[in-house]
Amino acid sequence: MNNSQLFTPEMMLYITVGLVFVVSLLVLLLSVYVLQVLKAFVEKQMTEEQRVAAAAEPSWFAQLWQKWNDFKPIEKEDEILLDHNYDGIKELDNHLPPWWKGLFYVTIAYAVIYLLVFHVFQTAPLQEEKYDMEMAAAAALKASQEADLVIDFDENTVTASTDAVELADGQKFFEVQCAVCHKADGGGLAGPNLTDQYWKNGGSFTDIYKVIKNGVTGTAMIPWESQLNPIRMRNVASYVQSLQGTNPPGALPPDGDLYDPQQEELETISNDY
Repeated sequence: MNNSQLFTPEMMLYITVGLVFVVSLLVLLLSVYVLQVLKAFVEKQMTEEQRVAAAAEPSWFAQLWQKWNDFKPIEKEDEILLDHNYDGIKELDNHLPPWWKGLFYVTIAYAVIYLLVFHVFQTAPLQEEKYDMEMAAAAALKASQEADLVIDFDENTVTASTDAVELADGQKFFEVQCAVCHKADGGGLAGPNLTDQYWKNGGSFTDIYKVIKNGVTGTAMIPWESQLNPIRMRNVASYVQSLQGTNPPGALPPDGDLYDPQQEELETISNDY
């Protein structure tokens, strides 16, 4: 990832807001410390009577709490008592606390800023535009990574891999993306059982590869060609084929047509002659 991808305008905005927040927090802590020092200095200059009188007054925090909530003392509730009376239950005309109204005003200000930034001046991308930008960046990254790949097969000539590293790569992808429908052991859940000899779309290795590449119309099986390179699709297909005969517990019953690789091989030989 180059610097232009790392320091995007959005990332710079987040960094700026973060720095402003940190600086504001440090200033607040420093202010509290200075106030404590001044308070201690003033208390040293006070007489005993002044200290007693100051202790009897509400603290700064208590006064702030009272101001933010705008509580009405119990002895003054008659001033805000409404004439509603239902079975002895009365209602007070309490207003919303100032802190709640303050937050509401902040949301209004944020909405105005959001409208100006995203819809009026269009200085930042909307969700759909951001998605398109991310997808374009991902496609460019994928293309750059696959530029040096040597693909010497297609969907009709691909053969299964027996390399342990490639099978492990296929297994990792299968357990993350495919297990939700086929279970991690391939026994089938919403999708069919992949461990027996019955297949809906052909059981040869090229058939498995084509299903992964092109998907199956009308089902949850999506085409992975746009997201995986041919080598990764071959690794996944190889791992799926390696599940044959594992017979995991709780596997779904057979579904589809029986595929016999030996019978197919005999038919291929007979066709050649």
